[in-house]
This record gives sequence, C-alpha cells and structure tokens, in this order.
Amino acid sequence: MPLHTLTEYISYARANVHPKISDAAAALLVRGYQDMRSLGRRAGGGGKKIITATPRQLESLIRLSEALARMRLSATVDEEHVKEAIRLMSVATQTAATDPTTGAIDMDMIATGRTAVEAENLDDLIEAVKEAFTAPRGRKI
Repeated sequence: MPLHTLTEYISYARANVHPKISDAAAALLVRGYQDMRSLGRRAGGGGKKIITATPRQLESLIRLSEALARMRLSATVDEEHVKEAIRLMSVATQTAATDPTTGAIDMDMIATGRTAVEAENLDDLIEAVKEAFTAPRGRKI
C-alpha cells in the first residue's frame, strides 16, 4: 500500500471511527484480565504472590481492542478484536516479563527492571546487613 494511502486511511479512521465495546466483548475483556491475574505464582520460599496483571494491563487490553476495531473501520469492538488483543498482550508479556529463574510472568520486571524474587532477595540481604551492624559486639549472627 502506498504511504500516502496508508496515511489517509489512518487519518480517516482516527477522525471518524469511535468503536463502542459490545457487552460480549466487555465480558471477554474481564475474563481475559482475570485469567492474566490468575497466572500469578508463589515466589521463592516467602510465599509472596507475584502479580501478573494490573489495571494498567486491563486499560491496555481495552485500547488494543479499540485500535483493532478502528483499524477495520468497525463501529463496534467485538469478541474477535478482544481475542486478538489478549493474544498480543500475552505474547508481549511473556517476552518482556518472564522471570528466568522461576519461569513465572512477573510484572515487576516491566515496572522496575527487577523480578519480585530479586527484590525480595535484596530486601533480605539489606535486613541481614542491618542486623549484622546493629548486633551487640561479641554476638555471632
């Protein structure tokens, strides 16, 4: 497709297509988000739950679904748009947020650059160092 035609198509879609989410698509968005959240696993020995999806990911699913509908000049976001948005989010999340040590999807990797397990281990180390420096002399740790 020539660049000029693509540019005009995108401009038209942005200006004239404002899809509304159907009830069925909204229900699928909720189920998809709940499924993403349920992928959390216990991290390390501390039993801390890793959050695999946040409200930000739900907002992203909605925006992706709307964009897919807009791209097809559809007035309605339907279930097919939501399914594709969930698939895209899943692939992106698996690639960007899989903790190499646990294999779990860990959104902390995206938000902070560290896995939840790494952050927990660092917190444990800091506490051990603090304890070592505040222990009375002669007491072994």
